[in-house]
Amino acid sequence: MLVAVVGLMSTIRIVPPGHTGVRVLAGNVRGQVSEGLHFVVPFVEYIQMMNNRTVAMEMNTEAVTRDLQAVRMNYIVNYQLNSDASSNVFRTIGIAYEAIVLRPIVEETLKDITARYAIEELITERARVSADITSALQVAFTARGFTLERFNIVDFHFSAEFSSAIEQVRIAEQNALRAEQDLARVEFEAEANRERARAQADVLRLQAQELTDTNLAAMWLERWNGILPVFMGGDTQGVMINFDDIQGMGQQQVPPAATDEAAAQQRQALAALQSQMDSLISSLGQNNISVTFDEAGNASLTIIGE
Repeated sequence: MLVAVVGLMSTIRIVPPGHTGVRVLAGNVRGQVSEGLHFVVPFVEYIQMMNNRTVAMEMNTEAVTRDLQAVRMNYIVNYQLNSDASSNVFRTIGIAYEAIVLRPIVEETLKDITARYAIEELITERARVSADITSALQVAFTARGFTLERFNIVDFHFSAEFSSAIEQVRIAEQNALRAEQDLARVEFEAEANRERARAQADVLRLQAQELTDTNLAAMWLERWNGILPVFMGGDTQGVMINFDDIQGMGQQQVPPAATDEAAAQQRQALAALQSQMDSLISSLGQNNISVTFDEAGNASLTIIGE
């Protein structure tokens, strides 16, 4: 009974999911079977399992660019063994097909494509490099009974000399950007200083235009609080004021104006000044101050009753 059970078990083979079974009878490939339960002839027949699932093959390859620069590339190749090609791959290559066929194909293709690009282009045109390698590998894999699912470049490693050159370029670009920013800042500050200088010059020019005798007298009168100062000097009590100068300011002719509106404003300002002068003279009389004039036009103010 036990012998019968053992004999029965030796005739049964189970192909797991994602695999294809290659039936080998007495050293001859007799075809292939799919997933599930299968019977074989004990001792003279067996089923070789071939994996049809996606496999990730991690690799790194040293190559030379078009400008004779050495580069090491790390990458991943995802592929599948076609189920309908399983028996032929087993017959012609065996189960070590990855090391025997696939890796050499990938390395040779990568070196060939890399040699078409300059070292800078591997970085700046990485997507195109990857697309070229993928296209070439798809053709090579299909001819061997495999399907290339994806080729993905992980990283590039350059020589120490080239890495140092890249670093120097990066530093130079940063310095150039910093210098450009500093130049822009200096130009902005210089322009701001020029604008401030122009504004100050305009203010000074306008002030110089406004500092006429008439305006100075008007400003003095605007700030007068109505209290007359008294100066004591020698044997005379009083204050010396050149009324001719002040009155002459109010009697000046209106200068030609650029527009009628400007001339009207000037006449209005002079009328206001004359009114303030009249108010000043009236205030002197109300404070019992007499005014006498000498030949030079200077007025001597004397308090009445002294």
